[in-house]
Amino acid sequence: MEKDKGHDMDYKTLMDVAILAGKIMLESNAETYRVEDTMNHILKTSKFETTEAFAIATGLVATLDDPSIEDPITIVKRINSRDTNLNKIANVNTISRQLTSKEIKLSEAYEALQKIGGEQYKQLYKDFAISALAASFALLLGGGIFEIIAAGINGSFLALVLKGEKKLDMGPFVRNVLSSAVISVVAGLMQAFVFSTLSINLVIIGTIMPLVPGTAITNAIRDTLQGDYMSGGAKALEAFVIALSIALGVAIGLILIGGAIF
Repeated sequence: MEKDKGHDMDYKTLMDVAILAGKIMLESNAETYRVEDTMNHILKTSKFETTEAFAIATGLVATLDDPSIEDPITIVKRINSRDTNLNKIANVNTISRQLTSKEIKLSEAYEALQKIGGEQYKQLYKDFAISALAASFALLLGGGIFEIIAAGINGSFLALVLKGEKKLDMGPFVRNVLSSAVISVVAGLMQAFVFSTLSINLVIIGTIMPLVPGTAITNAIRDTLQGDYMSGGAKALEAFVIALSIALGVAIGLILIGGAIF
């Protein structure tokens, strides 16, 4: 690792820490302005004259430059996947604050960030949470006992489909279309063969709620209000495409079961 005169910091590791922190936050669906702020705080511990961090929905750029070094250091990182995980964002923020306040060393911060990538909960717990969430939304929307039970069962099918799609590595658009179609078909079958008085509109709406891009919409608004129109526009478009794919999947499912019966 290169160390420059007048400084005793390992700048390659510092850049790795900043990029890894930004990568984890972007993949966890953090706002881009928050990602840039965290990365900049980490980079400024170098005391260099120039420290820059740039984040968009699909990539990161970080730069260090100073008269004491021959060439500037720049790293570009592509972000290929995103999922909502507020716990990972909070953990990165905690590590960043500890590093900037010199509570931990640079190497310790890097090791702590590498440990964040592990799964927080078992897959079984996540599957159960999806089922319980679907049932809860059916209750919230005014559904009766049959709608709540049906939404819980439908949520189990949604969890099963999402697990299979993850193994097949489908794109988010195809994943949402297929998931929504399965939800609609299962709701229609339960109305036809199990609960004859079932309101499948409540069951379908309750079950698709785990797929609704609420975080993307919120982040789009927050990035736009912060003046980051590129990321705000990209996330708004992402939210629109997700909503479109869900609507398309529900329509396909209803056509397959012969239309909705309200």
